[in-house]
Amino acid sequence: MVNNTKTSKICIVPSFLGDCQEIKELAEVSGGVNFEVQQAYESHNTATSLGLDSDSGWGQRYKLGPCFNSPSVEEDNKPVAARLSKYYPSEKSKILVQNHSSLVSWHSWCKNSSPIVGWHIPDESYCKWVKKLEKRLGQKWRDLRIYETIMLSTRLISFDGPLMSALMCFWDKSCNAFLLPEGMMGITMEDVVAITSCSPVGIELSTLGTDLPDAKNTYQGIGVSSYGNFVTRSVALRDKEQEEMAFYLYWICKFLVCNRSVMVLKGFQCVAETIFHAKSPLALAPFLLGLAYNCLGNILRSDFSEHVSGPLWLVVLWAQAYFKPIAARSIAAQLPSPRQQHFNSIYSYGDYIIFSQVQGEKTFEECFIYLTDSRRKRQGEEWNPFLNREFGADWFRTFTLHQKHTRDEKNAWKAVLVAQDLPAYFSPPSFFLEPYSPNQFARQLGHLQSVPVPFYQTINQPWHSRNTVAPNVLKHAEKDYFTRKSAMSHVHQIHWFPSSDHAFNSWWLWCWENVASYLSDARKHFVLKFGNGPKKTRKKRRARTQKLQRGILQLPLFQSTS
Repeated sequence: MVNNTKTSKICIVPSFLGDCQEIKELAEVSGGVNFEVQQAYESHNTATSLGLDSDSGWGQRYKLGPCFNSPSVEEDNKPVAARLSKYYPSEKSKILVQNHSSLVSWHSWCKNSSPIVGWHIPDESYCKWVKKLEKRLGQKWRDLRIYETIMLSTRLISFDGPLMSALMCFWDKSCNAFLLPEGMMGITMEDVVAITSCSPVGIELSTLGTDLPDAKNTYQGIGVSSYGNFVTRSVALRDKEQEEMAFYLYWICKFLVCNRSVMVLKGFQCVAETIFHAKSPLALAPFLLGLAYNCLGNILRSDFSEHVSGPLWLVVLWAQAYFKPIAARSIAAQLPSPRQQHFNSIYSYGDYIIFSQVQGEKTFEECFIYLTDSRRKRQGEEWNPFLNREFGADWFRTFTLHQKHTRDEKNAWKAVLVAQDLPAYFSPPSFFLEPYSPNQFARQLGHLQSVPVPFYQTINQPWHSRNTVAPNVLKHAEKDYFTRKSAMSHVHQIHWFPSSDHAFNSWWLWCWENVASYLSDARKHFVLKFGNGPKKTRKKRRARTQKLQRGILQLPLFQSTS
């Protein structure tokens, strides 16, 4: 794990300190709305807010809390908006565009197809292994809601260097969001579900690294090994159960965790065994999202080092879906409607993004200008490219907020809508917590965006830090989340209409000014220093990466039969 900040073991759950205490007091003093999770929604009559007749059938619109009721209230002669703006971005953890002179290198992102050594590239032996096991385990994988994610691991995902480099200039590693002219945008739990068709609820995987393996029916197969050697030896195992657990261990290390050691580690044995024994859906989406958040933060903390673990491929697919006009390999606007095409092997939106990619030349500067254009406005479905539910597992296609929900669907939506600390670990027992704050992304979830109360309940103290935590703290974070989740009494059926209120629009103009003043100098600096691509050291870096990935082949897209 790359982490340039001072690390320490947190053995007890800390009380609110510094920023978190200030945010809590600010919310209490200035009229924080929906402060308690039981009141996570505030309804607004659509007829009033849109000037429509109440009989139009549009129903209610909702703010996603906790949010501020009146951020213009003054305290000590200082507007709340001004006091809160220092958290977006955090004064103690500035985004790259504000701190551009500190960037030494991002050469591995400029040209290389593999920006990190753990970037997943499926080889022929792995694809054959998946196809072999699918015949025997396909239905089990569907029952566990991991079938589509396993199929996605057989795809060759291209890295979008210009778009990702530009986006990283605006990543706030404190609140886990991209700060853009239109507001905060980020990867939501729903986005992870759509891209991979994995479940947001079920058997928890996020804290399994804290448990010791069971003595009975444990994995006894291949130990720590390089990827290529591991597959060869695992396929030859005569014990089918041991082979299955070996597959899960490999899949976790190489595709989900994207381990920077480029090896299969037995630290994830508990997770592999849990998947093997599971009889019901696995909560894979929180596990993936926590890893993705931690990966993005560590990329900045390590100065874009290639020795960072994490599912960066998930962020790339997300970016290509949300920023289609500028994506270097974007979804082609001229493609026929998905229903008019014969996508026999499209298992998820991740598959669709990969299959629909078209070659297009874009530079970092073009992407930077596009992202910072304040005239760019998002409308309707541009806030959620997965809204129509045209791809994915059967259960996902009915997983929407604008229809009545079953009990299981309500529980799943609570996982999407409730803030929490997501555990992230790449080499147990080193655990980290990443805050997930969906109230920042209300429009992506079809709600009315208001001024969000930052997730002051996070165990990270101060909130921009990412120190290692002890297993008991990880368990406490999980318990705290379940308490807030159970306190949320309703998941409303809404009319999907993303927008923002006047309070948010005024407040975000204030926040964006803190960023906009740096744009001109940052753009000149980046283009002048990195605009012509990496220097000669890139060849040496690429050679080292290829050596670590020796034996890996770039294959045509794997087609599987159901």
